Amino acid sequence: MRYVRLALLVIFMLVAIILTWVNTASVELHYLLGSVSLPLPIALWAAVVIGVLSGFLAAFGMVMKMRSENARLRRAIRLAETEVNNLRSLPIKDGR
Repeated sequence: MRYVRLALLVIFMLVAIILTWVNTASVELHYLLGSVSLPLPIALWAAVVIGVLSGFLAAFGMVMKMRSENARLRRAIRLAETEVNNLRSLPIKDGR
């Protein structure tokens, strides 16, 4: 499986390099404060990087919430295990 991932990564990188090499056209990028002329591959890679960073930022809140819940559940498990161990150490009383 590791080799399949590595092969797919190499193929993806080769395709990206070939597309970058072939598409050297310049594009006009208009943004809020003005515009700039960039080569197409740079504009595309910038869009990919901005998208990835936006995805990480969007998922960050959910990840932190899950980590907090995980810590809370671990504390609850530790408390329950302590209680069970304390109950096991108590002597059993007969109902007589």
